[in-house]
Amino acid sequence: MEERLKHMFKNIKELNLPVDFEFLLLAKIEKEKIGKAKRQLFFSYLGLGGSALFLAYAILNFGQLFLQSEFWNVFSLIFSDAMVVLKNWNVYIFSLLETFPTIYAAILLLPIFTMLISVNVFLNNKINSTHKYSGI
Repeated sequence: MEERLKHMFKNIKELNLPVDFEFLLLAKIEKEKIGKAKRQLFFSYLGLGGSALFLAYAILNFGQLFLQSEFWNVFSLIFSDAMVVLKNWNVYIFSLLETFPTIYAAILLLPIFTMLISVNVFLNNKINSTHKYSGI
């Protein structure tokens, strides 16, 4: 019975794989891995460029508002009237906190944060791609 089963399945064409099938399969898997690494690298380039544009936009639109806020006038008192500031340091600190442009600072810090994340992802993808697949 066992011999008959071997003989039945021996002549099926789909089961007779080519000699270099293993090589072809591994080559195709390697090609897919390289393609995936290239896609990841492309998207990290895209994220890096997008975050750089976001940072430039935020600096151009909100940087001037941040610098023109009343905070800098209050802050400059420490250089011009240091003795008055030292005598009234607790009121001065509260004045600084009160006039700090929180919204503009957050708007400026958000693109800086995304830029740092994008640089991290880019460098990780670049190092992994170069290490695993030389030639990317």
